Amino acid sequence: MEEHSSIFISLAFDFGTTYSGYAFSFKSSPTDVNVNCNWYAGSGKLVSQKTSTSLLLDPDGKVHSFGFEAEDKYANLAEEGIHHAWRLFRRFKMFLYNDPGLASTSTVDDTEGRSYFAILLFTMAIRFLHQHALQLLNQRNIVVKETDIRYVITVPAIWGVPAKQFMRVAATDAGIDGERLKIALEPETASIWCERQGQRFTGNKFMLVDLGGGTADISVHEKRPDGRLRNIHAPSGGPWGGTCVDENYIKFLSEVFGKEALQDLKKTDMCDYLELMRDFEMKKRAFDFQSGHWIIFRIPVSLWNRAENQLGQTIDNRLRSLTYGSNVTATSGAKLKVHQSVVKAWLDEPVSKLLVHLEKILKEKHIEDIQHLVLVGGFGECRYVQQRIQSELKGMQLIVPEDAGLVVLKGAVVFGHSPEIIASRVMAFTYGVRRYQRFNPAKHRDEMKVFKQGEWLVPNCFKVFVRANEEIAIDDSVSYNCTPTGKVSRIVIYMTREREPKYTTDAGCKRVASLKLLNSEDIPYTEQKCVVSFLFADTELIVKAQNRVTGNVTILPLGWLDRRNSDLSADGLDETLELMV
Repeated sequence: MEEHSSIFISLAFDFGTTYSGYAFSFKSSPTDVNVNCNWYAGSGKLVSQKTSTSLLLDPDGKVHSFGFEAEDKYANLAEEGIHHAWRLFRRFKMFLYNDPGLASTSTVDDTEGRSYFAILLFTMAIRFLHQHALQLLNQRNIVVKETDIRYVITVPAIWGVPAKQFMRVAATDAGIDGERLKIALEPETASIWCERQGQRFTGNKFMLVDLGGGTADISVHEKRPDGRLRNIHAPSGGPWGGTCVDENYIKFLSEVFGKEALQDLKKTDMCDYLELMRDFEMKKRAFDFQSGHWIIFRIPVSLWNRAENQLGQTIDNRLRSLTYGSNVTATSGAKLKVHQSVVKAWLDEPVSKLLVHLEKILKEKHIEDIQHLVLVGGFGECRYVQQRIQSELKGMQLIVPEDAGLVVLKGAVVFGHSPEIIASRVMAFTYGVRRYQRFNPAKHRDEMKVFKQGEWLVPNCFKVFVRANEEIAIDDSVSYNCTPTGKVSRIVIYMTREREPKYTTDAGCKRVASLKLLNSEDIPYTEQKCVVSFLFADTELIVKAQNRVTGNVTILPLGWLDRRNSDLSADGLDETLELMV
């Protein structure tokens, strides 16, 4: 990929499930990272150096605000009962993890359940952060041209290629030049920051766990003698972030106060609801084994009174009818006194799943000698999470960097200056193309064959380019030669978690992209030689098809089935560059 010698600012965006932010640094001092800290919550108190991932659209469908400001504005509108024409979207990043059929028509729901096109929503959010960052540079009298900036957007390593490409499309649609945009993997940028801060690891190997709001994103790295980082395990993880704990807390509130009262609170007293959840966020991070036997939760009076009216009984009597016994009691001043065992159960659900997964990885042969685990991310700041990891992963030294919730963002800024610091990655998926094979009765069932080009062939065979768990050097490529069978060849790309797929119709195989290549009608197809290549450029995969005779070339970033890949179901085309040479 082309390098830009004029770049002297790296500007990174960490677009998280719960919180988002941006930071930058200059080429002359890449680790002197400036993090925007102008995010204020409704009370006017500075909450953090990130803001909530919330976007507010006005009645005309235009962006009004982002972050805490969006939540607070919507809450004020709800207090006056004039919010219904407005649309608030919160924590919508997890949509990209949860949606297996990602497409340009995919939608996200707002707080009232109304759908909106996801690509437009992500584009508007990135555009807001982009413009906010440029305004900050201007306010600080930093004179900069667009061409002076390299942009970085972080994504979880466990995301599939379609989701990563989705973010690139959203960013370019938001006005960011794709030539100066890098998509960075969150565990990698965290490792870069730790390494640049002088952290040393026994054997130069370590595990990085990025525990954010939505997901746990796990990578295993090794520092090479030349200072570059090598991935030695495929990225893995799951939906075990801090929002799982939030959901358990909301279930608890619904049980105590009733679902109807809680829904009414969100609709008419959004300010109270936001304060309720922000207060819980602070308690969640501070909870540990030494928190004391009891935790006091302040409940909005509006929720308390509404629940008693709807339930027809006092909250004290309501609690007596539930299964908590003496572990949850009502106290004066609209407060709940909750035993730590109850809170512990809320956290244990995602934390236990994380620990089971970590223990499984650490049993693998090439991983078992690792002695250091680096924990980052907002949920990684939770003391209870740290204590459980220390107590259950025996012999593992836990490292929690300062400002763990900002490590990914700061590392992304450094990555923007030196993307070559990542030497290799381990593939999470197997990638390949659909092709024909000559019928072999020893390999293929008789009913699978079709007669084509004068011989019996088997369609839908999976030609593997790269396998899951295979280590690939950055800027490496894999190619194969083939012969076209028509005037237009369509190369259809598939992915699967299986290392040895046989057919593209196998369970778990997913079609992820398609590109067309024009062939000559003046030269016999059997005399035309074509090459299909997978290019491993940075964090993205690029597919290149070239007809060596005509010189025709088609290049496509592998990923999201967007408007540029609309030929996936086209008829009348040669289905792929089929015949192997």
